Amino acid sequence: MTVYVLGIGSNINAEYQCRQMIAALEQRFGKVRVSELVTTKAVGVEAPDYINGVVCLESDMSAEALQQWCKRLEGQLGRDREQRLCAADIDLLLALDCSGALVVEKLINQVKEPWFRPLVTELLNRSMRELV
Repeated sequence: MTVYVLGIGSNINAEYQCRQMIAALEQRFGKVRVSELVTTKAVGVEAPDYINGVVCLESDMSAEALQQWCKRLEGQLGRDREQRLCAADIDLLLALDCSGALVVEKLINQVKEPWFRPLVTELLNRSMRELV
């Protein structure tokens, strides 16, 4: 299983659209954790403010398959990539291997003191399990 962290956003009927994205993710993947929804300014284009949030879920789906599924959902919710207004945007932010391989290989090496490494590994692995 992999823990995925997705960014969601919209600037057309934004709160409703974010709730629709969350509902679709829950329907497809079951339990999801959701951050608060926040208002942000559009970047790089003159457009209405966005409402954005972060969703965390667990799946055995590959990252590529998840991205494809999210792009289909964006289309179902009215995303038109030719427009400045965005009905639905879902981006894969992180993919974390629940087995701890990512933690051991990428994060644990940042701990300089070797005696802390097993403790950090156990804590990070436990935290990853608690994400979902």
